[in-house]
Order: sequence, then structure tokens, then C-alpha cells
Amino acid sequence: MILDTTFLIDLTRRDAAAVAKAKALDAAGAVVRIPTPALFELWRGVHLAKQGQAERARVLALLAAYATAPFDAAAARHAGEIDAALIRAKTPVDPEDAMIAGIALAVAEPVLTRNVKHFARMPGVLVETY
Repeated sequence: MILDTTFLIDLTRRDAAAVAKAKALDAAGAVVRIPTPALFELWRGVHLAKQGQAERARVLALLAAYATAPFDAAAARHAGEIDAALIRAKTPVDPEDAMIAGIALAVAEPVLTRNVKHFARMPGVLVETY
């Protein structure tokens, strides 16, 4: 399971649905990973936050709890295809979302997100929500 930034942020904010989903995934022994573009988004948030130290602690806690999924050559190929298709359709998304979707396709895993609207229109990407 590839964890989108929306899920990770909700988890750090102790959103009840996100916490319940995390517990269910853990109980099921699911393999869950943070994609590297989500790490970028999280660290950007740390450096923009008014309370940067608290935000940094939350990001470090996530890094301690979950493995990462890299944005490698296979993910880049998938992400480029997705991003181009959405641009052609005049329905672009943030490049980070295309990269997260590319990672999910490269490793054949669904994306766990609250942002179903963006990911559901990406060809071939399986989406789970909470």
C-alpha cells in the first residue's frame, strides 16, 4: 500500500478515520510505504510550518513507522505517462501526485488517499480511501 500525503497528514493530526485505517492495515500485516514524493511534501511542510520543530517531530515519527518507496526509473516512466495523459485531457494534477501514482503502478500497489478525485482518474491506479 502506497501512502499518499493526505493520509500521512491526517495520521499526524490524529484524524479518527486515518488512525483506524492505519490500525487495520497493521493488524492485517499489510506492507505500507511512504513514497519519496510524499516525503518531499512532508519536509516542505516542515520548513514552511510556523511550529517547525513540532512538524519535524511528526515527520520523523512517520519515518520511524514506515518504510519508503523510491521514485525510480520505472516509477518515472509511469508518472510521465500519467502526467502527459492528464495534461492532454486538460485535467492536470500536481506533479507529486503523478509521481506517487507512478510509484504505485511500478510496485503494483494501491494508493491510500483521501484525495480520491485526483487518483481515481489516473489510468491503472488502484485507489483506497478511509
